[in-house]
Formats: sequence, structure tokens, C-alpha cells
Amino acid sequence: MFHTRATVMSCALLLAASACSLAAGPQTVLPSGTTVKGWKQMGGVKVFNNKTIFDLVDGEGDAILAYSFRGCAHGEYGPAKSAQPAITIDVYDMGDPLNAYGLFSSSDRSSGKATALGSEGVKIGQSGLNFWKGRYLVRTTLIGRGAAFPSNQTAQTAYAKATAAKITGPGGPPALLKALPGGRQPHSERYTRKNVSGQAFLNNAVGARYPSQGFGAELYISDCGSPAAAKASFDAYRSYEKAGKGLVPVKGIGDAAFSVSDRFAKNVVVARKGKYVVWILRAKDVKGATMLVKKAVAGLR
Repeated sequence: MFHTRATVMSCALLLAASACSLAAGPQTVLPSGTTVKGWKQMGGVKVFNNKTIFDLVDGEGDAILAYSFRGCAHGEYGPAKSAQPAITIDVYDMGDPLNAYGLFSSSDRSSGKATALGSEGVKIGQSGLNFWKGRYLVRTTLIGRGAAFPSNQTAQTAYAKATAAKITGPGGPPALLKALPGGRQPHSERYTRKNVSGQAFLNNAVGARYPSQGFGAELYISDCGSPAAAKASFDAYRSYEKAGKGLVPVKGIGDAAFSVSDRFAKNVVVARKGKYVVWILRAKDVKGATMLVKKAVAGLR
């Protein structure tokens, strides 16, 4: 087959781009071993995919995969004169910031105390220092007797900050999270990718607790992707609630809305607007729930 010089060059560029794409990954976010003076990286970097991730976190593998996990790089670090590592760093590539935030908010945040690191970080006991930023969730852990030494804790903080610095791009909360109305309980925000509130027809939603609406009251906003998909989810929700008491339409909220008294979820108000579905569970009364849902819907564009 005859190839022009331009064709050969184009193929070479495509191959080079493909190689770069394959080479890029969470391993590029791991910090250099010499980030901390007198320390080193021990052994090679271990990379895990969606099949081998269970070798790293057996009990949490399914939860990680639920957030569109792409890959994980594992590095070990310790004092240069030591034969054993004192710190492990795991960088999880979750594909986009919303999924990274989702995994962090569903697991890491509840395990520790808030700390300024990355877009949001937590200190977990004496050994863990975790954060999310961009499309990555990063977990650093002091192992063995490492947590007993302040110098190791200082090194852990330095490595964590160096890792965060290598993740470029905008920080801050994902755009969908900003749609939640004010008055929510601090640090109760989260993102759930599938089966929100235990329902297969509710997906891709941010939510938070709202103490003013009663104990356990939670409001969610689901981006369904299109008005047709939102209508399908809304209709499925209304059909599911037919067994509840007092199912009635609510006027003046979005494209359609209803309220119902659910045996387990108490007062529930559900609305749809465009490609979104908004709902509140376990509200103490319908009036307050309706007002909050209305406020959330009004802020959607």
C-alpha cells in the first residue's frame, strides 16, 4: 500500500498521542520520594484497575466501582535509612470531579475531621490524611508504628500537600452541588451516582440534610440529563408512592410536583423542572418541605 509522507507523519503523531494517553494516569500524581528530605520512595509503583482494585481494598471495591473508577496508583515511602515504608499513598482516578467528590463524601468525610487540604480534606485518627481534588481521591496512611512518631506525621502532611499541588485545574465544589439551597447541615452534602434513596429510578443526585425541616430530613437534586428522562423518573416516583397517604399534586413548583405521606419517609415532596427532579424525605410537615423544594427548583437553570 502506498503511503504519503503526510500520512506516515499523521500515523506517527496518533501513535505518540495514544502512548501518552496510556502513560498518563494516577501514577503521575504520586509525589517524588525526595519531597521530604531524608526520605525515599520504596519499591515500584503499583497500579490497580477495576478488576484488581479488590486486592487493595477488598471490602470497599464495589463502592469504589460505583463511582466510575478508572484506576489507582499505590506508592510507599519511608526514611532513607529504613528498610520498611512508613507511609502509603493511594491515588484514585475517578474520571471527573463529581465522582471523586462522590466517593469522598460517601466514605472518607464521615471517618475523620475536616482539614484544609486539596478541595476538601479529612484527618482520620492518627494515621489517615485524605482529600479529593479534580478527578482524584487521595488517601495517605501511616503504617506500622509510623503514627507514633511526629516526624512521620510531618512527612505525611508534606507528601499529601505535594500530591495536591500536582493536581492542576479548578478546585471547589462540583457545579451540581452549588444547586443545593442554603440552610443545609455543614458537611452533610454528598453526591450519589446510582440508586439514590434506594430507588433504581433516581440517579446522579446531590443531597444534604436540612435540620430545619426535621430530624433526618434530606433534600436531593437529580440531574437526569434531559427533560424526557426527568419526566420518566418523576412519573416512576409518583407511581411508587401510590401506596402512600394523601398523594396530591402541588401547584406552582416547576413543571409538575406532588406531595405524599410515606410510611417510612414521612412527608415527601417531589418536583421536576427541565432535566431535574427535586425531592425531600422525612420532612416534619408538608408546608416547610414544599417551601424548601420550591426554593431549590427556583435556583435551577
